Amino acid sequence: MNRSCFLRVAVCAALLGCGWASAAPQAFIDPLDLAATSTGRAATAPLMAVARLTNGRQVAVGRRGIIIFTNERQEWQQAQVPTSVDLVALDFIDADRGWAVGHGGVVLNTVDGARSWRKQIDGRQIVDLLIDHYRPLAQAGDEKAQTALLDAQGLKESGPGWPLLDVWFADARVGYVVGAYNLALRTDDGGQHWTVISDQLENPLGMHLTSIHSVDHELYITGEQGLFLRRQGERFVAVSTPYTGTFFGLLARPGLLLVYGLRGNAFISRDAGSSWQAVQTGTQNTLTAGTVLPDRRLVLTSLSGEILLSRDDGMSFQRIGMKHPMPLYGVSADTDQRLVLVGARGVQRQALDLDVSGELLDAAAH
Repeated sequence: MNRSCFLRVAVCAALLGCGWASAAPQAFIDPLDLAATSTGRAATAPLMAVARLTNGRQVAVGRRGIIIFTNERQEWQQAQVPTSVDLVALDFIDADRGWAVGHGGVVLNTVDGARSWRKQIDGRQIVDLLIDHYRPLAQAGDEKAQTALLDAQGLKESGPGWPLLDVWFADARVGYVVGAYNLALRTDDGGQHWTVISDQLENPLGMHLTSIHSVDHELYITGEQGLFLRRQGERFVAVSTPYTGTFFGLLARPGLLLVYGLRGNAFISRDAGSSWQAVQTGTQNTLTAGTVLPDRRLVLTSLSGEILLSRDDGMSFQRIGMKHPMPLYGVSADTDQRLVLVGARGVQRQALDLDVSGELLDAAAH
């Protein structure tokens, strides 16, 4: 997969023609420094990811710095966000503290349950971190570091850097962000300071890193060309997979890993990646997101608007229709029988009901 085919970047670019826009300022202000515009249509704006907090609150992020969250009445409200770059992923450790990442290498943090956010770092500072990290290694004769240094110096001249595509925090202090071209950072103080760890990843071709996820005290990263990395000490080592296309994410629960990606491809492992089995997803459309329901059923979504549900630990999936189909980019569990879905036309809630014959029925609701 070449650089122009990268899904989360390409999806955001494709949405430029969707018609949802705010008035341009008279003088140019870098979107990294321009606060997100307040709009009454935030819940119908293109949204890229959604997460359920420990108190049941739902939070979604999307284009032009839009972040929305549910209040006590389950109504969607727009958060105060200090940037208007596209946001593509988020992670919360409890009902108050969370992080969001996106284009321009931006990392945002909230401590009040998503009501307000502050910027911790962006691509301009990340470029400086890359230069400071690779310069002494390059001066010592490390050829890979010399190449990485040249790339970072080029970014310094051309723009704010590569997008970040996922974020995961173990607790209030230790966290990771990953992104395009093998960009990976770690923090040990809640995001106040970041360390480049890209050279700790077994990714010699510099593939895009699309997701990071933890289960069973293991930490995994997915990426392009079948890239699947597992943390081993201070390094992330490559684990062989039977697929050479891009993985966009990982569904995980104790004893089960399910990676998914292009053209409906998904593979399941029950031994931490030592062996894999192809999954019959029933679709050839790109799989964009997934979640584990409280009752342990698995859900996948596709770029064509499909919802796929597995009741047999991922061995097979059944398609569920939407009353208001749209390209889907994110999903979270609301309850055992309801999903929160985000995509090209904002957010929808989807109920999953069973009739007496056991067939799944659609009961989509906004």
